[in-house]
Amino acid sequence: MRTAPSIAALALALALGLVGCASAPATREPAESNASASSASEKDSSSKQDATIEAFISAAFGDGYEDALQHASPGSPAERYVTHQQALFTGLNANGDGETDPADEPTLAFKGGTVQVVQSDQSEYALTDFIFDEDGLVVSWIGKSGPVADVLWTTPWSGQTGGNTIDLVSAYRANGGGLFVVLKVTANERSTNAFGYSATYSASDGITYTADGASQPQQIAVGSAGYVILTFPGAPFGGTVLLEGTSPDDFSISWAASVPVK
Repeated sequence: MRTAPSIAALALALALGLVGCASAPATREPAESNASASSASEKDSSSKQDATIEAFISAAFGDGYEDALQHASPGSPAERYVTHQQALFTGLNANGDGETDPADEPTLAFKGGTVQVVQSDQSEYALTDFIFDEDGLVVSWIGKSGPVADVLWTTPWSGQTGGNTIDLVSAYRANGGGLFVVLKVTANERSTNAFGYSATYSASDGITYTADGASQPQQIAVGSAGYVILTFPGAPFGGTVLLEGTSPDDFSISWAASVPVK
């Protein structure tokens, strides 16, 4: 079984840096301009899109999540991607599992709207076909596993069990095939423990997967919340996570949550 730091190592493979562009990127904050829309050339538009890709990707994969959101179209797969990366980063660090090896960081070349990624093992893939909304913000792109929308959760979920609130924060199927699921457990009535390492996932392919990695707090105090980060190797979307736990204040009080991931 992989340990929690393995999750951090896998997450690090998404941390990319980009070379610069001359044009200013599109952001959610309106920018003043003296040029009319009719005077903007196709070349200027392409240059601006390249700059937006640079600003978005470099922030999203450089732990600058609030900056990345400024370049992501609201409600888009791009925004959900940043939400997941931010939840993963926040949860791993809160749980003490956020350290990674800089030697594992990929390098990339950026040119003409394409991001070429070279991983530490020298394998390569590209991010291409970026789509933008009418404001010039990033909506989606195609990566190693296909359209980014196909590897992200789309449906929020929240439920109550054993005096706790369980929220599905995000889910993402990484290039390596592992399904990352980020849950937030809030202890409303008493302190609680979540058994992430024994979590299972009943998937849409009819197979039940067992978590091969988990990151979680040792204990969640009453009135507080904690992130439980799970990985399921090779698992598709369209399944249900079963997470169980108990209260260290009273071990006779156990709980279970069935969380749909789709």
